[in-house]
Formats: sequence, C-alpha cells, structure tokens
Amino acid sequence: MKVFIVLLAASFSISAFACPQLQGRYNKCHSEIRQVKGEYIIDQHQENFYEVYDIQYIDDETGESRNDQLKTDNKIASRKETLPRMGVTVRIEAKTSCENNAVVSVGDAYFFGARVGSFTTRIFREGKLLKSNLDGSYLGKEAHKRIVCELE
Repeated sequence: MKVFIVLLAASFSISAFACPQLQGRYNKCHSEIRQVKGEYIIDQHQENFYEVYDIQYIDDETGESRNDQLKTDNKIASRKETLPRMGVTVRIEAKTSCENNAVVSVGDAYFFGARVGSFTTRIFREGKLLKSNLDGSYLGKEAHKRIVCELE
C-alpha cells in the first residue's frame, strides 16, 4: 500500500512539472497588430495536485484591471467576458490543462445561450518572453491572435 501511495504522489508531482513557470510581471506587450498598452501580473500556486494561475491585466490607458484564474485541472470552468471591440458580454466555458510546458485552454463562447465561437489558447514562456496564442473562430470567422510580453 505504501508503494502505491508513493507512486501516486510521484505521478501528481510529475504532472505539476509539465506546467510552465509563468509567475512574474510582464510589460512591453505587443500583438501582431499593435502595441498592447498594459501589464500582465501572473501569480502561480499549486492546489489539489494541479497548478493555478492568477492573471491580472492592468490597462495603462484606462487604469482598469481584469482578473482571470486558470486552474489546470481539465475541468470546465465558466466565466463572463466582455469583448471590447464588440461591446458584448459572452459566457466562456473552457477546460485548462498543461501540455508540453504550456498552459492550454480549450473552450467555447456563448451569447444568450447560443454557441457563437470556439477557441484554443496556449500560454508559455520562451526565455524572458511570455507568449499567448489564441486560435479559433467566432460567428463563422477565423480568429488568430498573438501577444508577446517581456518579463520585467
């Protein structure tokens, strides 16, 4: 029985190592389209054998702050998000896990109960660069967004 418990604990520890170390403050952000005026602050901790990422985005222009929490437990989490360009609020349902040293979130967006889009987001680090790649579709249109930020 002791061997089983040790193997079980080791397997949980190994899965935690598959998650990237993202904690830090990131600024000088830009996307493929434009400079992103703001800063991302990521806190990271382990909870019930999975990694939790608390992500805060502070908009330099408006001073507004947006907070997200990603739990890499691969269970559906639901949150509301306002799409700035469209000015509408959608419900996001997504599962998040760690794959190949990246935080991967796969989900769907709903507006008034109807599914209006789906996406996959990969967040990872390359050296001192935080990268966020979003690929998916909404309202029948493909969407691809790349954000790169520098570790302070």
